[in-house]
Amino acid sequence: MSNKKLYSIGEFSQITGISPDTIRFYEKKQLIHPHHGPRRLRLYTPEQVKHVALLLRLKAAGFTLDEIYVYTTYRGQGSETIPTRLRLMNEKIVTLQKKQEDITASIKYLKEKIDFLENQK
Repeated sequence: MSNKKLYSIGEFSQITGISPDTIRFYEKKQLIHPHHGPRRLRLYTPEQVKHVALLLRLKAAGFTLDEIYVYTTYRGQGSETIPTRLRLMNEKIVTLQKKQEDITASIKYLKEKIDFLENQK
């Protein structure tokens, strides 16, 4: 760790685009694990920047923080967990496809209602 660039929480926040409060919240959820420097200051590595990018991508893909914790825990265990991680991602795809179908049905319904109401003028 001594040869690597380390970032303060402020620098880490700027690089990752998440607030210091969110970083601390993610730490409490055990999604981020900072190093501690002098005076117990939080310090972050470039690898943790990449890790946060993964967290944000999973979150944008519809994973809850609890699901992200499970996924990243498996990821940290190495390549033998790839089948489990694939299963988690495939399950999320099925969930998202169902939501997409529900949204499509809702849009269709609303458009039909708009047409109906416009014809009532």
